[in-house]
Amino acid sequence: MPHATSDKVLALDVAIVGAVGWYGLKAASTLLKLAPNTKLAIFDKYDSVGGTWSKNRIYPNLVAQAEFGYFNYPSTPMSRDGKPNTNLVSGDMICNYLEKFSEDNDLNRHIRFNSWVSSVERLTEGPGWVLHVNGQRVEAIKLICATGVTTQTIPPGFTVQDGSIPVKHVVELAKETARFTDATNKLEHFVLVGSAKSAYDAAYLLCSLGKKVTWVIREDGSGPMPIMPIKLLGRNSITMSASRLMSNLSPSLMTTDSYVGAFFHRTQLGRWLTKAAWGYINQMAEKAAGFGTTENATELLKPNIKDNSTFWCDSSLGLITMEDFWSTLRKGDMTIIRDAVETADSKGIKLLSGKRVDADYVIYATGWGDHFSFFSSELKDELGIPQYPPSVEPSATKDSLLPDKIKGDRSTEWWAAHDKAADEIVERKLPLLGAGPADFNGWKIPTMRQRNIKMRRWRLYNRMVPVGADNSIVILGQIHTTQTPTVAEIQSLWAAAYLLGHITLPRPPSMVREVSEWNAWTRKRYASVGERYPYALFDWVPYLDRLMRDLRLRTKRHDGVLADFFSPYGPHCYHGVVDEYIAQREKNEV
Repeated sequence: MPHATSDKVLALDVAIVGAVGWYGLKAASTLLKLAPNTKLAIFDKYDSVGGTWSKNRIYPNLVAQAEFGYFNYPSTPMSRDGKPNTNLVSGDMICNYLEKFSEDNDLNRHIRFNSWVSSVERLTEGPGWVLHVNGQRVEAIKLICATGVTTQTIPPGFTVQDGSIPVKHVVELAKETARFTDATNKLEHFVLVGSAKSAYDAAYLLCSLGKKVTWVIREDGSGPMPIMPIKLLGRNSITMSASRLMSNLSPSLMTTDSYVGAFFHRTQLGRWLTKAAWGYINQMAEKAAGFGTTENATELLKPNIKDNSTFWCDSSLGLITMEDFWSTLRKGDMTIIRDAVETADSKGIKLLSGKRVDADYVIYATGWGDHFSFFSSELKDELGIPQYPPSVEPSATKDSLLPDKIKGDRSTEWWAAHDKAADEIVERKLPLLGAGPADFNGWKIPTMRQRNIKMRRWRLYNRMVPVGADNSIVILGQIHTTQTPTVAEIQSLWAAAYLLGHITLPRPPSMVREVSEWNAWTRKRYASVGERYPYALFDWVPYLDRLMRDLRLRTKRHDGVLADFFSPYGPHCYHGVVDEYIAQREKNEV
C-alpha cells in the first residue's frame, strides 16, 4: 500500500499495531491506567473501531457464540439494547459496545485510523522499535502487536479468469448483502467455498434469502466443523463449557498434575467419564443437526472425525447462533460437494473433478493472510512467529535473543529435540491425547490429508512473549478461546505489567520447555487446528490461572470450593481485576 514519505519522526513510549478490537483497545486502556503518562498510539489500517466487529464487517445474522453477560470486558458491562431473543450478543451490540468503550476511555485521540504499517524493525542504534506507517518513521521504546487473525484476507486458492463472475472473500459479506437482495442484479445461484464458521453464517444468510447455494468443501482438508447446540442441560453451551469441571474434562498439561486432573486423565474410570461426557455432548450436537435422520444435503456437513468430533475440534468448533439454523439449511436449495474449485469464469466454476457448476457469484471462506506481514522473515524467526504461508514442515528458526549458552543452532532440528521430549510428556500424562481419535488409528493420519495439514509453530512464552526477549515487545490475541473479551483483559493486564517491569520471566530453558509442551499439547488436543494456532477452547480458565499467578492475584474467583469447580467462569469473575492489581501493587510497595 503506497504512501507519501515523511522526514518527520514520531517518537512514542509505546506503539500498538493492530485492529482496534478487543485486544488493541484493552491493551491501550490498561497501560494508560497503570502508567497514565505513557505516550502511545494505536495504528489501525481500517477507518473505524471494532476490528472483526467493526460496522463495515457486520452482516445481518452476525452473532457472537457466547451468551449475553459472557461477551464483554470483565470491568465493563454491556448494554442490553438490541439483545436478540436468543440471549446471544449481536454484531451491532458488540460494535456499539467497543465504540463506546473507546470513547469512554478517551482512546480515540490515540488511534490513528487508515494507518498502514508496512514494516517493523528493531532500532539499530539502541533498544526499541522503528515502524514505517504511511511512509512516516515512528520510533517506540515498547511494541504491542494486537493484530487479529482476521486482519488480512487472502486471494482465492483457484484461478479467476478475466471477465469472471464476482469472486469475493467472506469478509466482504456485509457490504455485498445489499446487492444480493436487489433483484436487478440477478444474483440467484451462489457458490460457497470452504468450511470455516463464516461459511456456515454465509450459508444460513443465503438460504434465508431464498438463494440457490452450491457449497464446495475440499475432500482432503479437515472438513466440516462440529456445531454445538445452543443449549446443553438447559444452559448456553459455551457457558456450560466455561467451568473448572469442563477444564478438567479437557485433558491439559495445565490441569493434569492436580488431584482432580490426575483422576480424569490418568485413571481408567476418569478417562471413561471423560469419554462419556463428550459422547453426550457429541450426541446432542448431532441430534440438533439431524444427522442420521434425514437424507438431505446437510448430512454432508457431518464432521470427518466420527470419534467425538466436538471433543477433538479438528476443524475448529462452532455454535448454533440462530434457532432455525439447521432447519433453514435443510429447507434451502442447497447442494454440498466434497471437491475443490479449479477455475472461476464468466459462467460459473469448474471443479478439480472436471464437473462444471453454472453460478452467478462466488464467496470463499478459506482462511486468512499474514497478519504479521510487517515483520521480516528473519525477525519472525527471532520472535517465534510462524512464517507465512505455512509450510508442511516447521520453519527453520535462526538466531534469537537467547543467552549464548543455549543459543546454538535454532534450526528445525534444534526445536525438534524439545518438541519430541514434550510429545513424550503429553503421551505419558495424557493417554487419551496420546491415543488420538479412533479415526486416525494412533495419529496415523491418512497420507492425502496429512499433506494438507499446515504446521505453524508459535514459539511464544505464555502465548505472548518471544523466548529470551527483553521486555520491549508483547504479542496479544493469538490464542483461540471461547471468551475473547475476558482473555483480552487478563492478557492485557499481564502484558502491561510485563512491559512496565513488574513481572520477571523464568530462565530461557524453562520458557523453551513451556513453549514446546504447549505446542505438543495443543496439536494433540485440537488436531489440525492445533497445528496452526494456539487453541484453548475449553482450557482458557487454567490458562488465565497462570497469568493471574504471575500477577500475584487470586485464581479462585468463585466463593467456595464447589462453586468454584462447578459454576461457569466468565467476565463477572474477573470484575475489577485491574483495580485489584493496582491495590496489590500499592500494598506491596508500602
